[in-house]
Amino acid sequence: MLRRLPMPVDRPPAHKLCTAWIEAIRDAFVVLLPLTLFGVVATVIVQFPWPIGRAWMAQSFGPGWASAAEDIVRSTWGVLGLALAITVAAMLAQRAPRHPGREPLPPIWVAISALVNFMLCVGPAGPLTTQALGSASILTGIAVGLATPTLLWPLARWRPLARLAVGYDSNPVFFHAIRLTLPIAVLGVAVKLAADFAWRFPLSVAGWPEAIQRWLGSRLDADWIMTPALTLLHQVLWLFGVPGGKVVNTHFPAWLTNAGTPPSHDHVLLPLLTGFVHLGGSGATMGLLIAMAIAVRDGPTRRLAQLSWLPAMFNVNELLLFGLPLVLNPRFVLPFLLLPVLLTVPPLIALHAGWLTLLPVQIPWTTPVLVSGWLLTGSWVGVALQLLGLVISTLVYLPFVRRNEAERQARRVLEFHDASAAIVADGQRADSPLRRADHVGVIARGLLQDLERSIGTPGLWLAYQPQHALDGRAIGVEALLRWTHPGYGAVRTDVAIALAEQGGLISRLGERVLDEACACKARWNERGLEALTMSVNVSPQQLGEPGLADTVARVLRRHGLRPGELEIEITESSGIPVSRVADDNLAGLEALGVRLAMDDFGMGHASLLHLRRFRVSAIKIDGSLSRDVMAHPVSADIIRAIAALGHTSGARVIAEFVETREQRDRLAALGCSVFQGYLHSRALPAEDCLDYLLDARRHDAARASADSDFR
Repeated sequence: MLRRLPMPVDRPPAHKLCTAWIEAIRDAFVVLLPLTLFGVVATVIVQFPWPIGRAWMAQSFGPGWASAAEDIVRSTWGVLGLALAITVAAMLAQRAPRHPGREPLPPIWVAISALVNFMLCVGPAGPLTTQALGSASILTGIAVGLATPTLLWPLARWRPLARLAVGYDSNPVFFHAIRLTLPIAVLGVAVKLAADFAWRFPLSVAGWPEAIQRWLGSRLDADWIMTPALTLLHQVLWLFGVPGGKVVNTHFPAWLTNAGTPPSHDHVLLPLLTGFVHLGGSGATMGLLIAMAIAVRDGPTRRLAQLSWLPAMFNVNELLLFGLPLVLNPRFVLPFLLLPVLLTVPPLIALHAGWLTLLPVQIPWTTPVLVSGWLLTGSWVGVALQLLGLVISTLVYLPFVRRNEAERQARRVLEFHDASAAIVADGQRADSPLRRADHVGVIARGLLQDLERSIGTPGLWLAYQPQHALDGRAIGVEALLRWTHPGYGAVRTDVAIALAEQGGLISRLGERVLDEACACKARWNERGLEALTMSVNVSPQQLGEPGLADTVARVLRRHGLRPGELEIEITESSGIPVSRVADDNLAGLEALGVRLAMDDFGMGHASLLHLRRFRVSAIKIDGSLSRDVMAHPVSADIIRAIAALGHTSGARVIAEFVETREQRDRLAALGCSVFQGYLHSRALPAEDCLDYLLDARRHDAARASADSDFR
């Protein structure tokens, strides 16, 4: 007997689903920010408050400038609801959990389904105008965007709707298109039925103000309740990205008394809201901008504030609403919702006490703060009330801005460390961080651009760490790259090198490092330090590029150095290329007389094989072996074997990360002859290292003199 198959339903935890919804809505608004900003600029132009400005634009751009700006408004804000439905649905589909063995919902088909569902929802309301597709349908767009992937997922897995599915060995685009045809159609029919049902029961709020006033009687004027209530509704709508002003004007006209009509205390005075509550836009965000100017000194938040000042002067704050964002931002939900409610109190008190009189004038809603206060009241009382509102809003927003900035800085540091770890770990993989589309990829590409700009500036500099023989004499230094980022501070050297290798900057960076190190050695030679060896690291990628030996020869000639004063350290952190170009470079360096050293020997790529390719003057033992030599016998055995190999080939054996005398003595007993690490000195800036080397030379000379006198 056949049993009816139930429709499969995946029920993720409610908190995870809500989090995914909120993030999808927030990211959708951010994605649509170019659309929003384009519309904001056009809106300011259309609603420009001063006739002289409008006349100038007509003279400069012709009589059709206003019509062109209105076309832009209709083309941006006029499709915002539709764009939100598509974008929210696609964002939510991207966040859907991937289950092994189950086909995902491709975002493109989810977006198509959302497009169909949105049109089905707004269709029963009447002709499809820009008003129906735009800001008036933002809430509908959000609801459709959330519902479409949430409902399409179980429908796509319901076996009765999979009858059109083709084999998985077919073209992937065709496979998904056929697989999702019936689920999209069934969902569209359900949305159509729900929309037709909802439009049969319109909600009316006409007569509510009079009813509230009758209930209150003479005890209290109704505007004391209705003004904060309508303000709170306005803010709640904007919290979800819905233009509260449009909703209030469309659905609550019976509550409002506009400018130019006699004021009534059983209605909400619209000039009071626009002139004394929404200072700088919804949420009184002019105070938020002042708080940001006080508390935020750098970074994207300050840049956003700088970009927001000009629109905010005309009470346009979409940059803050969708860029900070304030929409669906839990960090600012309390001040965003409650501050405007609080700001209704001072003007209501002034109005009922007779201190404030609103003139029967109509001014554009884009009229700047303080100017609008004067125009609405014809006195300094209105200006003073707006100043009081700015002070209150700034004080309320300030602690929230400071907390948000502290959290942003902490999050920024964590994201930077995550990106740094990925850059070093994944640098040799096909999915290099520079190719990634997530936040790690954004940071990696930004760091690469910063690194390129830093070449040749004080932000990229060299530190020098002395190398000592067993008897304590300073016999050389290693030049180590340092990068001081203007935003992140000191960046790890391996991160900078990996970025340069992945981003094609390693040759340019390497030549700069070589030139600076040789210039420093030339200056030190003038102080009598000709016997010291300058060690410079070279990436294996540089060996694979033609002309390395010629570059080294050119730099040596430029600074008047002998080839024997320079030692090229070839790192073993990545494979040395096996190619004709690499062999020619190695042969050219050897013929030039430059010393060659193997860095990080023992833990890299085919170390032993490279000893057959070129003559090595020094072997630097990998730091992980040197650090563990006192605790791990195996590390000691490896070092002993490497030292024996180095002595056989006539190479010096250099131990890095030497921090104690006991560690140095142990490494010396195993065969190491040169030591580098904090036991002697950390890596120092050039001038400090010069002082250290001169002091070491004087100490060596004094010790030699004492030994001679003793003998």
